[in-house]
Amino acid sequence: MYLRTEDGPLLPRSVTATIDIVPVEGGTPLRIAPQMVGEGWLLNGVAIGNDYKVQVRANGYLPAEERVHLANKQGASSIVTVLMRPISQELLFHAPTGQFVLAPKAEKEIQHALEDLQSGRFASAQKHTRVAMQVSPDNPYAQYVMGLSYLIANNIREAKPYLERSVSIDPSQPFALRALGTVRYRSGDDAGAVSALEKAVQLGGTSWKTEWLLALSYFGEGKFAESREHAEQALRLGGREAGEARLVLGQALAGLGQREAAAEKFDAFAAEYPNDPHAKVVAEWAKTLRQPAAPVPESANRPLSLGPPVEVPPRPDWAPPDVDAVKPVVVSDTVCSLAQILQTAGKTAEQLVSNLQEFTATEDFQDVEIRRGVQVEKPSQHAFKYLVFIEQISSRSFDVKESRNDGSAEVELPVRIADTGVPALALAFHPMVQPDLDWKCEGLGTWNNQPAWVIHFQQKPEQPNVLAQFKDPVHSYALPLKGRAWVSERSGQVLHLETDLLHEIPAVDLKREHYSIDYKNVSFRAHNVDLWLPESVDTYIQYRGHFLHYCHHFSDFKLFWVGASQKIGAPKNVDQQPQQQP
Repeated sequence: MYLRTEDGPLLPRSVTATIDIVPVEGGTPLRIAPQMVGEGWLLNGVAIGNDYKVQVRANGYLPAEERVHLANKQGASSIVTVLMRPISQELLFHAPTGQFVLAPKAEKEIQHALEDLQSGRFASAQKHTRVAMQVSPDNPYAQYVMGLSYLIANNIREAKPYLERSVSIDPSQPFALRALGTVRYRSGDDAGAVSALEKAVQLGGTSWKTEWLLALSYFGEGKFAESREHAEQALRLGGREAGEARLVLGQALAGLGQREAAAEKFDAFAAEYPNDPHAKVVAEWAKTLRQPAAPVPESANRPLSLGPPVEVPPRPDWAPPDVDAVKPVVVSDTVCSLAQILQTAGKTAEQLVSNLQEFTATEDFQDVEIRRGVQVEKPSQHAFKYLVFIEQISSRSFDVKESRNDGSAEVELPVRIADTGVPALALAFHPMVQPDLDWKCEGLGTWNNQPAWVIHFQQKPEQPNVLAQFKDPVHSYALPLKGRAWVSERSGQVLHLETDLLHEIPAVDLKREHYSIDYKNVSFRAHNVDLWLPESVDTYIQYRGHFLHYCHHFSDFKLFWVGASQKIGAPKNVDQQPQQQP
């Protein structure tokens, strides 16, 4: 087992960690003493053929958990990497002193609120804070926590009055001043941001983020010398973590007429952070600045956005409505036997897993980023040989892998965030998964002129999601789903499926994910098997300020089906880019 943060490995000698191995099926943690070996920990004596949760606690970090499966074979082993997220100092409870001491009940509620904020539960945090404010209505710390809850949720308008009240009651708290400076900067009030942030620095609340905000705010006022000074200080304090401060430093240098120095900063940023959304823009700025007769690019005279941009959808209908925002058309006065429908659909899902070990198809793929103010978007187009491997690996989980080949080599989807694992979504009807979902029959409708039962489902809050996750190279986040399916009245096959997220995923700034999938009956005559497979898939994703639409169309299906005595190996699975992974 290895631990890492977003900035690099967390070595055994640098942290004291408590590690528990807990069976997923339930039970007490295993009594296994981790051994420190090199850059990680070794855990011996874990029973094979089971799924486990690796739970880690370490001072200064949020508790973390990762799942691991040990195959049912002698000598089975696994490597697991657990991402540890440091606890922000802003979200630690700092008991107020002097005249601003919190009443015991209010203090307890504030502690609960900060714990909720660490986990992204904004509504719960605000509920606890409101209780604290009823007990201590004029306490600046309670006002600060409420403002912070809205700020972290990117609700600037609601955050501002609470933070201003907190600072007006007690103007000596650096955290509150920095939060207020952030709100003013994001509201376009550069002078107000400078006023709050300079006070935070004077009170000893300086950090690279405070200095970075000051650099941005001074740049917005056109005070380039001050902007350069604070950008350089941000880099001294934050090192590589403060890499984005190079952007405003380059802009300040350009504003001061130091064109070559500015170009060097932009080139260095683009080289070190090639996947950053600003990388291509600043590389172009550098080229222009090295042309003596060319004016400074107009876009370089405006501060680049801080953190996730304020998101304005390109148009209201950029994606289909949420599944709960529309009511399907159904025939009135029809008797719907939900139990029978789920039983029939469950059998077809079981047949899919037992018959479909591996299939290939030709995939035509298009992607487009929908931008505000752009009338016509031209999608990029690609063609792949598409391979899927699917297997039930335990009583609680499936293994679904995909790979794509462009004719010469295995490739990834050439997109900002890959939507993979679509074949797994129909497994919502599998008997193994059905108990994890709440089901409702909405009536008898039609799909492509075929009678179909309209079935709504959503993840039970107490059940882990085994169908969908957001995965990056070091961590994954379960995605709680809801959806609606049109199930054939005659065959019990899923004809069409739509899904949405039950709620946003703040940890990765994933606000929307909508799948719309049409299924096709594919006959494999050589095996005397008919399977309903995804024929067309439209995916709509709102991720880190980007509005994305992908279209997949599959054809020319081929089934690789072998007996129980022979097993096809899983294709290579490339996980180097963030993936939206059902």
